[in-house]
Amino acid sequence: MTDVEKKSADKSEKKVAPKSEKKISDKTASDKSSASNAGIYTLIFFITIATLGGFYLLWENQQTNTLKQQIIAQGIDEQLTTIKQQQTDITAQNQKQIEDIHAFQKNLRHNLTNLIRNKRHLRNDWLMAEAEYLVKLANLRLLLAKDVATATVALKAADDRLAEVADPALLSVRKILSKDIQALKSIPTIDLAGLSITLSSLSNNIPNLPLRTPDPKTHKITLEEKTSASSEVKSIKDLPAAIWKDIKSLVVIRHHDKPLEPLLAPNQHFFLIQNLSLLLEQARLALLSGHNEIYQERLVTTEKWIKQYFDTEHNITRNMLASIHELQKFDIDPTLPDISSTFSAIKKYRTQGQVPEVPVAKVKEK
Repeated sequence: MTDVEKKSADKSEKKVAPKSEKKISDKTASDKSSASNAGIYTLIFFITIATLGGFYLLWENQQTNTLKQQIIAQGIDEQLTTIKQQQTDITAQNQKQIEDIHAFQKNLRHNLTNLIRNKRHLRNDWLMAEAEYLVKLANLRLLLAKDVATATVALKAADDRLAEVADPALLSVRKILSKDIQALKSIPTIDLAGLSITLSSLSNNIPNLPLRTPDPKTHKITLEEKTSASSEVKSIKDLPAAIWKDIKSLVVIRHHDKPLEPLLAPNQHFFLIQNLSLLLEQARLALLSGHNEIYQERLVTTEKWIKQYFDTEHNITRNMLASIHELQKFDIDPTLPDISSTFSAIKKYRTQGQVPEVPVAKVKEK
């Protein structure tokens, strides 16, 4: 029994009836005390049971919560493991994709490098083919048409193509090409078109030539020249000199070493003009064909016939003879250099990859 219960019992005993009554009721008090103690013990028992039940429920709740926490933690761990596995798989996939991309980039860079290299080689092949064609064209124009200007332009274009290739092995070829270009530049340029037009103009002017023996046409021209000369009096002081000049012109003395030729008949005069026109036309064709001997021979014959049959003192005749003399100065078939060595060098470089030692360009014999 606790102290509180003892105190409460003492107090209750104090409140009991007098001592006389105490003896009577001791048995009853003891019974009540036993019943009270039993109730207290029962109460304590139930309180203890309740406390233990509460503790048990609390412990069970804690165990349940712990189990739930463990389950939740296990689920979280599983989820974290799954997420980590997924992240690992994603990382591996990304790494594989990155490696594939790097491999693709490397392959693409390699293919691009090969393409650029092949394209450079292809461009160089095209440039070499163009240079070879231009040199071949220059040879053909020089040999067949004797066109020095076109051949020079073609060789310069070929040299530009070789310069774009930028191959040191082609320096010897370009050196030979430069010698050929300088050799062509040293050849005097002839204006074939201008000379052809001059010959055509002379041929058209043949009918206007005055004959060597006097004829009405020559007399008319001479009279017009005298009239124009006598009309050139600018002052009175020049009048006596002009009159004296006209008097002297009335009498013309000509010395002939050879006997005078009779006047040409009209049909002979016609054929003479036609033959002279034909000679000049043949000279023009020889000019365009490059036949220098025929060209010079036709001009010499034309000059000879004009001096023989026409009045050489007339201005028209003198001008035509002067033009023919100037035309005779041109060499329409100059000595041409041999530029085939350049073509051989380029062709050997393209086929064998070698550049032969080619001597200096030789001069082609006529």
